[in-house]
Amino acid sequence: MAHSTSNLKLFNIPSLESKDEFEEKLERCFNVVSELLENIASEREANDILTKHVSIGNSEHEEVCLGLLGKILTDRHTAPKSFQNLMMVNRDSLVCIIQHLNIIIIEKYKKLTEISRVLLLWLLKELIKTAANGCEALCISLMKQIVGGDTTPKNIWLCENLLGILTTNQAWVEKSTAVVQITVYTFLRLLQDHFHHNFSTLLKKEVAFLVALMREKWVECCGIGRDLVRLLSSVARIPEMEKLWSDIIHKPQSLAPSFTGILSLLQTRTSRKFLTCRVTHEMENKINFMLHKVRFGNHKRYQDWFQRQYLSTPDSQTLRSDLIRFICGCIHPSNDILCSDVIPRWAVIGWLLSTCTSRIASSYSNLALFWDWLFYSPDKNSIMDIEPGILVMYQSIRNHPAMTTSLLDFLCRTMVEFHPPLASQIKQGVHGALRSILDKRVIQSLSPILDNPKLDPELRSLIRNNLHEFCSPSSPEGKPTFNPTLPSDCSETLPLATQQTSDILQEEPMLIDDDDSDADNIQKKTGDVESSQDGGAMFSDEEDEQANKKKQVTLGGWEFSPNQEPQDITADIERLDNTLRDLIQQLQDTERTDLDERCERIQDIVDHVLSLDEFDTEVSTPLSSCLTFLLSDHFQKSVLKLSSCDITDEYLESSIEKPLHVIFRNLYQSRKDEDSFSVLLQLLSEMYSLQARLGYHLLFFLAVKKQLFSEDNMQIYESFAQTTQLGDTYNCLMMDIKHCQEDDATMLVLLVPHIFKEFPEHCVGNSELLNIIVAILDPQQLEELQCLVMMGDLVIMKKESALNVILTSLEWETFEQYCVWQLFSVHDISPEVILPLVQKLSSKTHAEALSMILLAFKHVKPSQEMVKSVISRQCDDVDRFATSLLRHWALEHSKDLAEHLTVLLTKSKARNTPPRKGLRQSVRSHNSLLQPSQPTTTQMLNHVNNLRKTGLPKSGNIFSQDSIIACLVHVQQHCDETCQSRFSDLFALVNDSDDEVLLRDLRASRKRNKPSSHRHTSQSKSKLSQSKRDSDDSNSGSSTDEEDLKRKRKRKIRPNDSSDSD
Repeated sequence: MAHSTSNLKLFNIPSLESKDEFEEKLERCFNVVSELLENIASEREANDILTKHVSIGNSEHEEVCLGLLGKILTDRHTAPKSFQNLMMVNRDSLVCIIQHLNIIIIEKYKKLTEISRVLLLWLLKELIKTAANGCEALCISLMKQIVGGDTTPKNIWLCENLLGILTTNQAWVEKSTAVVQITVYTFLRLLQDHFHHNFSTLLKKEVAFLVALMREKWVECCGIGRDLVRLLSSVARIPEMEKLWSDIIHKPQSLAPSFTGILSLLQTRTSRKFLTCRVTHEMENKINFMLHKVRFGNHKRYQDWFQRQYLSTPDSQTLRSDLIRFICGCIHPSNDILCSDVIPRWAVIGWLLSTCTSRIASSYSNLALFWDWLFYSPDKNSIMDIEPGILVMYQSIRNHPAMTTSLLDFLCRTMVEFHPPLASQIKQGVHGALRSILDKRVIQSLSPILDNPKLDPELRSLIRNNLHEFCSPSSPEGKPTFNPTLPSDCSETLPLATQQTSDILQEEPMLIDDDDSDADNIQKKTGDVESSQDGGAMFSDEEDEQANKKKQVTLGGWEFSPNQEPQDITADIERLDNTLRDLIQQLQDTERTDLDERCERIQDIVDHVLSLDEFDTEVSTPLSSCLTFLLSDHFQKSVLKLSSCDITDEYLESSIEKPLHVIFRNLYQSRKDEDSFSVLLQLLSEMYSLQARLGYHLLFFLAVKKQLFSEDNMQIYESFAQTTQLGDTYNCLMMDIKHCQEDDATMLVLLVPHIFKEFPEHCVGNSELLNIIVAILDPQQLEELQCLVMMGDLVIMKKESALNVILTSLEWETFEQYCVWQLFSVHDISPEVILPLVQKLSSKTHAEALSMILLAFKHVKPSQEMVKSVISRQCDDVDRFATSLLRHWALEHSKDLAEHLTVLLTKSKARNTPPRKGLRQSVRSHNSLLQPSQPTTTQMLNHVNNLRKTGLPKSGNIFSQDSIIACLVHVQQHCDETCQSRFSDLFALVNDSDDEVLLRDLRASRKRNKPSSHRHTSQSKSKLSQSKRDSDDSNSGSSTDEEDLKRKRKRKIRPNDSSDSD
């Protein structure tokens, strides 16, 4: 009887894509098992049939096992039954299953259906329960699939569920050193991505699990090496992590008797298996392909694809540090590759650094680049670990001095500030790295970097203080001499790592040549290297620049042009048709000062391009190279020479009449002609890949057009952004604003209202963008932005985003924070939105924020939530912020303050243990800051007592108000003896007030109730007798008042067991 086959619904396979051999094998086995079990109702009978079939041979055994695996991963209802059958019939301790599961996870995980992913984790959980051999490898492979910098629901789901499995089976985790180490490394890194309040629950679970695991298995964790310290330092301000971090530094033996301190960790090189575990298999393959197969100059489309696939979202910025560590520590090219024209590592790292739009992610990336420098040892480290760092600085010093200076400044400051007790060891490590660089002739001299005249005096002084051994006796006055054969020297002498840490996981070897090459063999290749190296990747002296006529090579926004001489574009001119060639030659021959003539030549070129039947890359690539070079003068100086207040409409109009703007004008005019518009977009996109500063010039042109002529044209910029290699408006906008900030602060201030109005979804509430802006503001420009906000022409933040902006700004420079607060103050946003911050801020680290909050709260009437936030602040002795604000409210709004304090103190609950210590603030601690803790009685009494000590005048003395007196009496009745003793002075003040009030009331009452003179008595009594009797009555009344007072006070202080309220 023939049986119909069923399709295995395990993978999402597009209809036009054929199944590979592995998928067909799984489906075939699935159909075999389905046929065997068809119409079988009894479990015993099914087990007998399967057992009989597997006994035939190994192939049948594999068929049944894989068929059952397919049923487990596709049918939720029969999965437990299929797993039970699998455990009964398998004869190889599940080796076959584990192997195929590894293949599915590593190569096919992204293609799995939703239900298959759920069942895959369920199967892993069951395998762990049965202690199956090989579960460790499955767990590690799944952790590798959690993408860093990805906060999409699917990635968060995998992270949460895998964490749940590990937490539930922590005893099993602790049995495997490999699982412990990879788990700690993975989830420590993922903590950086989960600080947003949306992931607060996940963050708490991760922190609790990691702290418990690291404290229990600290010796095993130390095997990770120095990168464990790098990851811990980035999350050390989470309270639980802060305690662990403190123990590592100050009490190392509390973690393990054999642990001698953080220095031993920092001196241990991290094995490459840890660096690879934070890069998915797909990313790993793509990067390896680029750095082993792609020629320098043909790399752009590969980088574009990688950018769109992995680095296109704001959250993905943190992934860059993982990629840089992977490239530096794991990809060590062979000498054959170094001698070839394959794209070098420093170029890819330079591209990653230059396209980073987040300030914090940029710092993490810089640290990842220089991490092996800090404790470099020639015996333990490879020269290849530090080679990319020095080459990025060396290759950027001419065309991208800002990149070099930024890296130099970071390196010098890190030497001193990373961990001051180890500053001497860090300095020794960096010096050792630089000596190895010179000894191995990675570069011939450090002088072009350290003694370059482009460095500002402050940085030059910083370099001489920390790297004086490598500086020249006196800085040269002219330009430094660059070595024309740098890449040759680099490839001549780069030995590759020989000592590798044993691979606990026994992973498959990477496709990297890791063999040593002795110096003799390398020296023989010197001539070949010099002749084969791509000239576009190197710098050269002026004499060599006259001879070399190489094409300009670019990386994203990077330009690695050896010179700016006319003959550099000769090869590109030759690739153009005759007409374009003549037009470019005419433009090249025109004097740069003759703007009108140059504008006409550009217009002729544009007209000819628009008349072409086909405008493909064969035309656009050389043409864009020529135009970018010939218009380079536009990108080398500021467009706006006047200050903001002196700029007129006429001046703005004249500023967009340069040759470059001719292309922009044609693009603007052709926006309704789809063909012409797409041609010019393609041309500008090619030019943008060669000169990234073109983007903000286009923004400026469109902004001026809109300002002068009220024309809605910013959709042109969106179309342009989508055609660039960045691929979307947000990344392109952030990159352009960043470049504008570096080049022309006045232009940036002019652009601010336009970009916030036209791109509110990208700009409003964007703390990274705001940081770029406030970093260059002067007081006059700040006032200008404030006026724009007040007039309704600019909205920088809204109520829902203000708290996040303020929170992020806490780590910025003082004036930058001041600017943020000034801009916040002119928005129509209630100060109460920042209440979650009040109880967490510290005067030591957040003086700027507290001072601005003090001014904001001073001018508003206190609400109950405001008072609650203020008196909830942690207060050991003195809190000037809270005390001064409470005193001001007591003087200005005494009744309101008394009312709010009464409600809060009455509802408060005593707590013997103090609340958890407040966080030192950073962008990484958003979650804790946004969750205010419930104030305790002790906390609030501390602030009230401090208020008492200020000596309030009678007009503002809230302690004389009946509501406060009754409230404090209630608190005194319900607090413990320690609290009563601690605040005895406060309660004594209330008791004194209470005595006066009760005595006054009693006397008034007796006076009202006292009977008049007994007129019915004998009228013949003398006045003297009457006076004596009155005197006796008075004394008696006074005595009675005092006794009544004592009785009332005695009743008042007796504990009231039947009620919690007074």
